[in-house]
Amino acid sequence: MSIFQRAILTHGGAGSDPQNFDGPKTAAKIGMDLMANGQTALNAVVQAVRYLEDDPRFNAGIGSQIRADNTTIQLDASCMTSIGKFGAVACVEGIQNPVDLALGVLMHSPHFLIVGDGAKAFADENNIPMIPMGDMDRSISLPSSCDTVGAIAFDGTIFAAALSSGGLEKAAIGRVGDVPLPGCGLFCGPSGAVACTGDGESIALKILAKEVYGWLENNISPKKAALKAMGLFDDRVDIGLIILTQTQFALNSRNGMACSHLMEIR
Repeated sequence: MSIFQRAILTHGGAGSDPQNFDGPKTAAKIGMDLMANGQTALNAVVQAVRYLEDDPRFNAGIGSQIRADNTTIQLDASCMTSIGKFGAVACVEGIQNPVDLALGVLMHSPHFLIVGDGAKAFADENNIPMIPMGDMDRSISLPSSCDTVGAIAFDGTIFAAALSSGGLEKAAIGRVGDVPLPGCGLFCGPSGAVACTGDGESIALKILAKEVYGWLENNISPKKAALKAMGLFDDRVDIGLIILTQTQFALNSRNGMACSHLMEIR
């Protein structure tokens, strides 16, 4: 079986319009180009997700959902590598690219999750540039189910994953879903990488990404693992997954999902 020299999978979130695949396609190309030029899988997934945060068609960054007060926007993001590094932020307001902060936490903090104003203070202390949230383009109507964007990659040595979420429409102020919780929205290890999207509470309660990763360790193929994961939930629960090993990959979703992938074989 062929082994990937490098590979990346990207998605625009469960419930995103598959016709908007050009967004994840460009994000995947950005990540693949970075790896081809010697950068790591971690940099690739962060920059891929950052591109999706800047696309108002997806529920992250500039396309985020408004909370129950019809005013507040709170963002979550995370990233992880297969060598055990993890960083996340939650309920961050006023910035466009929370995945940059998640990367900063992974690289510079002894903690793995920093929330709210504490995340912005952390960014100031560590000279992490932050772009203020741009004007929201509400001429583009997101479906209420449109969820977390994500990317996973393999650079020939390590796996990495990154997620970003603009929250749940009309959710309570301070609500946090699966994205910044280790093993819930994403997980990486020597056997591969998993990223989930969809109903955050349902995903978190099943610690879904870690569960699926365990199946990869037991030599279940990504495609079979994705189908098995979907079967853990009632048909009414919107779920999507992207899964990558050194030799195989899978993209699956209950109700459609804009997604893309690029691979190079050794």
